[in-house]
Amino acid sequence: MMVEHRTQMTAVKSREPLVVTTLSTSERIVGSALKLFFTHGYSQTSVAMIARDVGISNSAFYRHFKSKEGVLFAVLETFSEDFVGALSSGMGRAEGLEAKLRAFYSTILEVVGRDTHLYRVFTETEFNGYVFVRDFYSRVVAIVGDQLRGLVPAEFDLDDLGYYLLGSVYLVAVKKTLWESLFTVDGFCTQLVDFALHGIDVRGDAPEGLVPLPEAAPLQEPEVRLSKGERTQKNLLTAAEHIFGEQGYWNADIYSIARAAGVAPGTTYLYFDSKLELLSRLVVEVNEGLRRHTAQAVRGLADRRIIEVAALESFCNYIREHRNSYRVVREAEFVDKDLGRWYYTRLSDPYTVVLERAMVAGEIRPGNPEITALALMGVGHWLGLRWVLWSDHLDAEVSPAALTSSVRLVLHGLEGAARRAASKADNDQDKGVKATGRRRRANTAHQVAVSGGQNG
Repeated sequence: MMVEHRTQMTAVKSREPLVVTTLSTSERIVGSALKLFFTHGYSQTSVAMIARDVGISNSAFYRHFKSKEGVLFAVLETFSEDFVGALSSGMGRAEGLEAKLRAFYSTILEVVGRDTHLYRVFTETEFNGYVFVRDFYSRVVAIVGDQLRGLVPAEFDLDDLGYYLLGSVYLVAVKKTLWESLFTVDGFCTQLVDFALHGIDVRGDAPEGLVPLPEAAPLQEPEVRLSKGERTQKNLLTAAEHIFGEQGYWNADIYSIARAAGVAPGTTYLYFDSKLELLSRLVVEVNEGLRRHTAQAVRGLADRRIIEVAALESFCNYIREHRNSYRVVREAEFVDKDLGRWYYTRLSDPYTVVLERAMVAGEIRPGNPEITALALMGVGHWLGLRWVLWSDHLDAEVSPAALTSSVRLVLHGLEGAARRAASKADNDQDKGVKATGRRRRANTAHQVAVSGGQNG
């Protein structure tokens, strides 16, 4: 009886219309690629892995996509269209500068938090300088410019401002979503909006110019005579920096590094157990080098606001001089996530402590020191990414105009810059009125003198 009942129920159910959504092969390939790119990284995912996961042959894959890069762009297009649409809609509904800035930050953090897998794949492609990625950010910056036009001082280049705002939120999004999966949009947005509007200058009297850096004065370190083994190790690290930076970690091999260092391949393993250990040591070297470079730049400075300006300038100089090193660091995050996180936290954690002390002492504007640290680091990161890593010129440097604009925003924010511009205009007007008065008095005196001479 129970069997009959089940049969009847099955028969009834079978008469109900079934709605079946069948994905196309292309859609299945994109979905599989996203999963594998997130799990293994783009560089370590092969066409064969994607095809096997979908259940098709390699040749079938190539009937839908010409290359792995082609499916990557299809994956990224999903993220970029969602991102751009949400940003345009969110900022478009907001009214006024502060509301539009809040919409900018909240939209980015919400989209990144929702599409974590897509965003992680996207960030892996940034340092490679793909045209697709650069075009995406150009679209984002164009939206920001359109939305803020007329609301910010005319002296700011809207493209520079857009990239500055992107930089201020970049590491907050990476650290709080990709690494920690912790995220309070409202709290983060409040601090970021305050940073964008007011900067760090709590008193409002910090000078706006760049700080002369002691570029020509290297750190005075005691001369140490290296042993033959230490020289070999140093040469291997130098060679690895060049090879990893030019070819990428996954495309580089120990043989190429050894050849560039002038040693036999087997010699490399006397100093490093693997290519990964070589990368790890190189990341540590870059981290220490950047901190030494910054220490040299801020030596002798006491005003925390000026220290931040000098540190930002120093970072831009370091990226120009160590282009390959910074590429290595960016890629390390996707080779070994712990290594990449170590690099940034090794910088951000003590930086946060220093900023917190400065806030307590009233040296800079109070707020969340960690978010402020990440925002300042992100601004530098984007200056380097935009002007150096994405440039086709080996001698590329950060635009002085973009750097100066960033310094002004770091110090005074958009509202502070507007107040200073208005004050300067008033002073110029007063000077003009006084100058006009002096000219009139001079002309009057001249006319009196001429008249007196004629009468005489």
